[in-house]
Amino acid sequence: MTTPTGDVLTESRAAAGRVFATLRRRVPEIVIGIGVVWTLLCLIALGAAALDDNSISSHRVTTSATVLEGSDYWRSVVRFVDSEGRMQTPGNGVFYPSGLTPGQNIYVDYDETNPSKVRVSGRSALGGILPTAGAIVAGWVVLAPLAVYLRRRRARRG
Repeated sequence: MTTPTGDVLTESRAAAGRVFATLRRRVPEIVIGIGVVWTLLCLIALGAAALDDNSISSHRVTTSATVLEGSDYWRSVVRFVDSEGRMQTPGNGVFYPSGLTPGQNIYVDYDETNPSKVRVSGRSALGGILPTAGAIVAGWVVLAPLAVYLRRRRARRG
């Protein structure tokens, strides 16, 4: 620890230097931490999809819907008439939208108590297990070798 010089700029630089030196030594652990956070985020997303599926299945109503313009691979917007005769166009789109094209007529399942929760009929969170596992594996394929390399480099430098 250094003694205070009274010069704020010098003391700030010294403190910042110590922080950055500590961070440089901890880069392999930071990379592993990023991998852990990535894995948790993927699992949380899959868990949220399963909870939404459970909610839809608890109060499921199946109806026909039309895929609207402005839809793409990641988000497809649909329009359908709910059980009370109201036109519904959920702003977040439909869950599991892959393979849908604008103008297509499909069947959807929705939560009668919350018509904004809509999924393509016959699809569920189970279809997301392989893509989620793939994303987790892809993340670790990049991050694990990087962490090993950084750890070995740190060991060589002493």
